[in-house]
Amino acid sequence: MKLIHTSDWHFGMPVGTESYEECQRYFLQQLYDLIRREGVEAVLCAGDIYDSSVTNANAIRLFNDAATTLCAELGVTFIVIAGNHDSAARLSACHELLKAAGMYVTGSLTREPDPILLDEGRVAVYPLPFFLRDEVIALFPERKEEIRSTEDAAKLICDRIRESMDPNRRNIILSHSFIIHAELSDSDRSAKLGFATAISKDVFEGFDYVALGHIHKPQVIAPHIRYCGTPIKYSFGSEETQEKGVVLIDTDTMEQRFVPLPLLRDRKTVKGSYEELTEREDLKDCYLRLELTDRYAGLELHAELKERFPYLLELSGLGLGGSTEGSTLSLEDIRELDETDIMCKFMEECHQSPPTKGQIELFRRALEKCDKEADLG
Repeated sequence: MKLIHTSDWHFGMPVGTESYEECQRYFLQQLYDLIRREGVEAVLCAGDIYDSSVTNANAIRLFNDAATTLCAELGVTFIVIAGNHDSAARLSACHELLKAAGMYVTGSLTREPDPILLDEGRVAVYPLPFFLRDEVIALFPERKEEIRSTEDAAKLICDRIRESMDPNRRNIILSHSFIIHAELSDSDRSAKLGFATAISKDVFEGFDYVALGHIHKPQVIAPHIRYCGTPIKYSFGSEETQEKGVVLIDTDTMEQRFVPLPLLRDRKTVKGSYEELTEREDLKDCYLRLELTDRYAGLELHAELKERFPYLLELSGLGLGGSTEGSTLSLEDIRELDETDIMCKFMEECHQSPPTKGQIELFRRALEKCDKEADLG
């Protein structure tokens, strides 16, 4: 049978003042088309369905639409584990009922992980959701002294699986883990802080395939161990040059193939003069970081360029007065500015000096007067 390995959808992740939902829906459509084209019978998602444990209604609706299409319309088995960004309890709500629809969700570890059997029992998928060392100690209190690290905890769990798994089956483990020496991207926020929870690839010895999630760059850790990466480019830097897609697995031969999927919007950093950049017609549908070589990156210029490039996320340029000490503005920066911050930036950009305390006080009084008049109607 054919399986698809995917992970790290991060539904609900903000991009400026909006979200990636349009791009994520486009990815899902490419996924459905691939399933039909290749005759795929199961999809394995290795965690981080959501970007936050407290996600929004649109993200929940998006996941519901995806699960319904996969299980009810396409008739594939959908196997999901919780990642560190997910709420394990929320994600796995009604998991027993969902099994009847062909959807298997594992939120938390259990003492005896049961395999999900596919292809009339010829394939066994073992779900290993994101976990911390203390969770394993709670499951195995009698072995507390030997569980000194996340590596020890992961090995104990995998040893339990190896003790009972059938070597005549194709044994696949689905894991949301940080493997030592895996290459990170800028969007790997949690992994950069989580080196203490990294484990070695040797933990997964004996499995026919290890479908990993957590790290955003597609990469092969060992011939049978790989990250599929995110389906969308979620950061600038090294992620700009990465191909995004899914891994297609044939369990008859255990052949693996990374299948690139087209993106609705690419992500690019572009450097040049104002004239050079504004002449570019190929950037209007990209998430952009623009680096101006001849202008100050102020609020007014940002607003002007945002009209031309609607997916502009970050703008940098010369310092005030043309100094080489650069200026940078991102959508996140602008979103956090209040009226006084905007006035101060305006004064700095127009007069190359910040406002005095007296000017700031006069501005605040004017704001208060406007607010009172607005309240009076």
